[in-house]
Amino acid sequence: MNKIIKHAFVALVLFCTNNLISQNTQENDTIISVNLEEVVVSTPFKESLKNNVLKVNKLNFKNLNNTKSINFSKSIVEIPGVSIITTGPGISKPVIRGLSSNRIVVFNQYMRQENQQWGSEHGMGISGFGVESVELIKGPMSVLYGSDAIGGVLYVNPGSYTSKDLEVEIESYYNTNYKGFTNNLGVKGNLNNLSYIVQGSIVNNKDFETPKEKVESTYFENKDLKLGLGYESKKYISDFRFNYSKTKVGIPHLEGDHDDEGHDEEENEEEGYQDLMNSMVTWKNTFLFDNKSEFEIILGRSFNNRKEYGEHDGEEDEDHDEHLGEAHIDMDLNTTTVDGKYVFPKKDKSEFVIGTNFLFQENINIGEEALIPDAKKSDLGLYGLTHIHTTSWDILIGLRADFRNIKKTDFDENFSSITSSLGFKRKLGEKGIMRINFSNGYRAPNLSELFAQGVHHGTAQYEIGDKNLNVEKSFQTDFSIETFTSNYTFGLDIFYNKLSDYIYLNPTGNKIEGLLVYNYSQADASLFGLELFLTKETSLEWLSYKTSLAFINGEKTNREYLPLIPPITLKHSFNFNFDNNSFEISALAKGKKQNLGQFETQTNSYLVMDISGSHDLNLLNNSIKLSWSVNNLFDKEYYDHLSRLKNMEIYEMGRNISVGLNYNF
Repeated sequence: MNKIIKHAFVALVLFCTNNLISQNTQENDTIISVNLEEVVVSTPFKESLKNNVLKVNKLNFKNLNNTKSINFSKSIVEIPGVSIITTGPGISKPVIRGLSSNRIVVFNQYMRQENQQWGSEHGMGISGFGVESVELIKGPMSVLYGSDAIGGVLYVNPGSYTSKDLEVEIESYYNTNYKGFTNNLGVKGNLNNLSYIVQGSIVNNKDFETPKEKVESTYFENKDLKLGLGYESKKYISDFRFNYSKTKVGIPHLEGDHDDEGHDEEENEEEGYQDLMNSMVTWKNTFLFDNKSEFEIILGRSFNNRKEYGEHDGEEDEDHDEHLGEAHIDMDLNTTTVDGKYVFPKKDKSEFVIGTNFLFQENINIGEEALIPDAKKSDLGLYGLTHIHTTSWDILIGLRADFRNIKKTDFDENFSSITSSLGFKRKLGEKGIMRINFSNGYRAPNLSELFAQGVHHGTAQYEIGDKNLNVEKSFQTDFSIETFTSNYTFGLDIFYNKLSDYIYLNPTGNKIEGLLVYNYSQADASLFGLELFLTKETSLEWLSYKTSLAFINGEKTNREYLPLIPPITLKHSFNFNFDNNSFEISALAKGKKQNLGQFETQTNSYLVMDISGSHDLNLLNNSIKLSWSVNNLFDKEYYDHLSRLKNMEIYEMGRNISVGLNYNF
């Protein structure tokens, strides 16, 4: 703990020193592409980022100064405290303050994104095209979002409508490393009070290359379609959204996956990939009343299918041809949600909202193997929040009750919890904000943790669940301070998250079918960390920079370290902005990871540099943007600690040059 405090103190001194010696000349109201005055929708009261009691990071996709990432989650690592678990460039998912998977609630198109995200090798299934912005709340948010919101909430805002008669956007990008093409077409229009959006994208990426070699079975293909239909009057607002996504992604064979002896190259081409489909329909209705109150109801329905291809359990060589091309895992996950809230008329010094969330979910196995069984899950949540304004303080108080039922053939169990939150915000003169938040959260065990019994091919592990697992609970204390002037913003976040009955995969050291056996177990744990950030305009009107640093430490009560905790991370970039041209030089540095979870491997420190630029052109009075980037500029060989491929001694992606065109008319 002393070392942690020392690191934190040194980092704070460095940041403060940098801040004090910098000159103040240009106006800048952004934090990592975040406008402080923008209204957020992930919290119940429509406050700006600056006025929210909860600390919210907002990332505007349109403001990102680089070519499009091939996956959604890779775009959000720009936010301090956010990392990603990867299985090659096509599969990634966020890690927020050391927590991931089912500990992060993802809202997409106004409903919970439920796409079998319990596996570490399961991606998010969200395309960045047609996304307006992302809002991130770090830490337990069960009081707003129920079970699973222990690590944070990722709220994805769909593309906004236009007031113009017609807008067309055409985008095309090419990446040299994996010879990938990305094409997108978006059409928006407005007819009196009726607005519409049609957005389609196709991504086709081949296997990626490290500085040393090409990595087989790491391709990524995606087809995505988004539709939107909006209506607005003085008393009623309607927003109907539809999203269909089809993905095929290759998975390299991890150690112990199977013995390739006796299988020819053609057969191996049919193994080791995921075939995923996700469709989502949502309908958001807002009713506005004369007394300034409003009622909102959101109806959602999603269909998710996951197919995993690979060696079939217990398959003899002579039976291999018979099952070639068949999915060993084929699961449907169907989800229905109903979310409602009523916002009472705002008084001089207080606001109040009540709400409810309902979810019904059914897991159905179609394939011959069933890692998790057929089961049904239902959730019901009731909550109330009040926002109190005093002369010096803003206070946010929340209370929620949750009930979950999980049912299968021989199992019928109820889980419940009461969660609460208390937050304080105080202005520090005209140039500062201080926030203190206390919140607790809960997470009922998921189907995999309760019932897994077999080979999980995506992770090359034999996993065994425990139907007697308890509810996972957390309590976090979060302190945040920001200072800002016309040309800089500096912030410090410190948090401590206490976890009770933390669920984790515990390696037994035994093997079944040649794979290591992991049991789902529980232990108390804690997470401590800090995040610092600085954005700064210089005395040169065309030059600015931003810096962020994040440190996290996670331990069980027996002093063992938690797995999948990112090392200390420093990000720095210089931004050059001219009339119609902008450039960015950025560096990502991560420290040596020594505090390892059980069976984790050590990774060394590294520094990677990127450069990017964009150029605004004009064609027939229409806008054309030329974008380019060079990632891993010096073709460095390195392992990221959160890469699942490092255990195969596969380096991260080598140098990649991206070129793209965006045409609007």
